[in-house]
Amino acid sequence: MRIITIAAMIGLLGSYTSPYVNPNTFYPSSLLGLAYHYLLIANIILFLYWLFRWKKIAILSFLVIASGYPFITTYYALNPKVAPDAPHDLSILTYNIRQMNANNWMQEKDAPKKIMDYINNSDADIVCIQEFPNRDASFQKFPEYKYRYRNKDVALISRYPIIHKGVIKFPPGNAAACIYADIDVKGDTVRVYAIHLESYRLGNKEEQIYKNLTSGNTENATQGVKKISSRLVHANRNRANQAVEIKAHMQQSPYPVIICGDFNDTPLSYAYHTLSTGMTDSFNEKGRGLGNTYIGEFPSFRIDHILHTPSFKTVSYTRDTVRYSDHYPVKTKLKYAPSHR
Repeated sequence: MRIITIAAMIGLLGSYTSPYVNPNTFYPSSLLGLAYHYLLIANIILFLYWLFRWKKIAILSFLVIASGYPFITTYYALNPKVAPDAPHDLSILTYNIRQMNANNWMQEKDAPKKIMDYINNSDADIVCIQEFPNRDASFQKFPEYKYRYRNKDVALISRYPIIHKGVIKFPPGNAAACIYADIDVKGDTVRVYAIHLESYRLGNKEEQIYKNLTSGNTENATQGVKKISSRLVHANRNRANQAVEIKAHMQQSPYPVIICGDFNDTPLSYAYHTLSTGMTDSFNEKGRGLGNTYIGEFPSFRIDHILHTPSFKTVSYTRDTVRYSDHYPVKTKLKYAPSHR
């Protein structure tokens, strides 16, 4: 039990390095970051075990867990409730709509219509959409939003005029998309980045491997773990590079910045840390409870984010638990910080 406890503590400490170590330099940190949830739970259980037995190793276990408290708060928030009609200057919605259920992945009846109705009735001023259908008529389904821009599977629709727009292109072999738009919001210009970083591209075979492992079926486990790990490492490395490119572009913005979308990465990742440095995470400011946004077959994490520069203050954060896609939509209301004026 002592050996298991020490191994669990080392693993948890290793996961704390994930935001700071580029997976292109040392990839094991990124894998430990993905396992953070499980390592944390294991360490808490082991801490209680040693505490019950009144052993000194419980002190060391507690210190390891406590040292990661800032990471815990990025996954579970205890902010007070906010009035839904709180005064604000701008509202943002981000939603991965999974191609509007084009291949009937979701069992939800009339999912495409429910997605359209949800967005049109959301009262959001700007909507960032991932896995947007590649059809010219798709924009017509959102008549509430006059101003629109799309590249690949990412779209941005707005009630306010888009005065400039562009795309960040990634090298061949990267499966990601990033667009940006300078938007005139009542006389103030705001730059909004809508992104969809590289996914793990885990298909049916990988899903079955995961199900077998979690159900205790260890047949061909080594080969299965290697296959999944290879996909994870490849995507982690690409996302790290994508985040570095986007961050460099953001730093040149002459306007306040909002970046939102499907990062395909948790707060304990190099990509998230790169993009969030110097920014405010709306969930940390006004979120409540467990912030998971992905609800697919694989473990549920918070991978959809809305970040903004200090020019804004987060007024509210909402994660609507509607199951029209394999992601929950996330919405935040923002108000200009006093210093902005």
